[in-house]
Amino acid sequence: MTALWWLLAALLVLAALGWHLSSLARRVDRLHHRVETSRAVLDAELTRRASAALELATSGALDPATALLLADAATAALDAPRTPAALREAAHADDVQRWRAESVLSDALDRALGGAGDGDGAGWDAGGVGPPAPGAAEAVARARRAGRRAQLARRFHNDAVVQTLRLRGKRVVRWGRLAGHARLPETADFDDGTGRPWAAEETGGPAPGGGAAGGPGTGGGS
Repeated sequence: MTALWWLLAALLVLAALGWHLSSLARRVDRLHHRVETSRAVLDAELTRRASAALELATSGALDPATALLLADAATAALDAPRTPAALREAAHADDVQRWRAESVLSDALDRALGGAGDGDGAGWDAGGVGPPAPGAAEAVARARRAGRRAQLARRFHNDAVVQTLRLRGKRVVRWGRLAGHARLPETADFDDGTGRPWAAEETGGPAPGGGAAGGPGTGGGS
């Protein structure tokens, strides 16, 4: 009878251990899915930001030198490598190149929008080009909104990456190989303009992907 009780206890322990490992594996899988989803949202928001910057550069709202600088930076960001998620494990260099281009675009946006903290535009008369062209104010507003949405998307993505790395760092996850062959995710490390005057306004707007904006997350600035 004693041996039977020991056998039942061992079976219960094994069942509990199996349930715990299965639960952890599902959680790891969910976090990896969240990382891939947030990365897709970030890619879309960065593309929208670059497109809005290019539209601003050609809107007549900026002096010629600033417009040329912004157009070049936006074009470089749009042309930077965008590796599909399934192939990204072999494309770290692509991400490095892209993040460099995105940082340059943030600097160009800062130069174009940094003097417009009062909401009246981006220095229309700085180059002696006269009054703003029709639609220039809307182009400035769209560039600002796109920049803020990209900041939120990067913040949410980096938060998902940090949570995934924290869980995968646990011994039971490592020893049990609960993540399978999934590669370790990486944060999006570039200057997104966080903390700049033009980026500090209306940060409580809609979050990327249609959700409500949350509080500051991990990895908001560089």
